[in-house]
Amino acid sequence: MAAWTDLSAIETPPRIASLPKDERGYPIFFTLLVGPDGKPNFRAQDPYKWEAGVHNSLCGICGQKLGKKFAFVGGPRSIKSRYFTDLPMHESCAVYALKACPFIAMPKFTYLTQHAPELAVNPLVSDKRPEMFGIGITSKMKVVQLQGHTVIRAGTFTRVQFWKDGKPI
Repeated sequence: MAAWTDLSAIETPPRIASLPKDERGYPIFFTLLVGPDGKPNFRAQDPYKWEAGVHNSLCGICGQKLGKKFAFVGGPRSIKSRYFTDLPMHESCAVYALKACPFIAMPKFTYLTQHAPELAVNPLVSDKRPEMFGIGITSKMKVVQLQGHTVIRAGTFTRVQFWKDGKPI
């Protein structure tokens, strides 16, 4: 199976360029769950890496230390509420995800298969694709409990930009 678009046409930040790739050329990002067979599952987060990332202020994409600004990507509801299950990112890593991730950037994206039965699915997260996604920039965040689940509450955003089909709007 090929990538949904020519990934070489998308500017790749050096932090992401150094990551290992899957057979299609997609970067295997930091929090991605990798199975015992070595195959990445792009629909699942590794809970141990998530914990390490949130406690050590690491980017959810490249795994490197974050600076003073955090970028969060989500649908309009997440941007409005500022609750996220994905780790914050460097802004350049978040912009790459907005351009390259099929779930985010591919028009009319649908999953080919259902969730694997052995994976726990957070009921706070919808697998329905929003019409658009936003990137919110903040200098604050905290880990909180929401309906019995651990999530990240981003601080007030100093800047928000919405994207649709891999392009800013």
